[in-house]
Amino acid sequence: MIESAISPTMIEAAQASPSRLLAFAELNFRSGWVRVHTGVGTRIYNGQTYLGLGELGGIGRIRENASASGNRTTLSLVVHDTALLSEVMNEDPNGRECFIHLVAFDENRQITEGANHFIDAEMVDLKVVRGKRSANKPAVIKITINDWFERWAQPVEVVKTTDAAQQELHPGDRFFDLVEVIAGSPLSSLPVKTNYGSPGKHSTRGKNGAYQR
Repeated sequence: MIESAISPTMIEAAQASPSRLLAFAELNFRSGWVRVHTGVGTRIYNGQTYLGLGELGGIGRIRENASASGNRTTLSLVVHDTALLSEVMNEDPNGRECFIHLVAFDENRQITEGANHFIDAEMVDLKVVRGKRSANKPAVIKITINDWFERWAQPVEVVKTTDAAQQELHPGDRFFDLVEVIAGSPLSSLPVKTNYGSPGKHSTRGKNGAYQR
């Protein structure tokens, strides 16, 4: 899951104050990219705008090991806005990208260094823990993310090579537009291109050098 090592500058920032080392997250929802960070206020990083979540956002413990087993962690967000909660419940982020960058700040709250794609993962589950308005208890959105080890261990999904899947990812790209036709047709009915002659026909060279069927 972790793709980049923490530099001495970033370690120094973290030791000086926990607020000087923040996580900047990018989540690729179907409705568009969501970019947030664990501090407060709005920040620009790598040309993109990130909204601070402060104490409302959280990241679970991140574990790494020397084996090829997958690693998971959970991103959480406390939600008071019921409209936002309804919007999130209509999302299906499973299988979509999630990147987390680690960013260091100086004592003047200026960015000094960043570890891009510190976590390279994908979202695999979204759960909503409902709150209780009468008890002033907010709802919590929990998104589980995994790393590339888990993706690598999964079997190939044939659905990703369909025309519908390709159109969703790359509208207008007709690369897989004949996949269903080919898959549902007997081999004998498909055109075969040979080295000589027209497709599906075998040709021989005559005495005068011309090709004959």
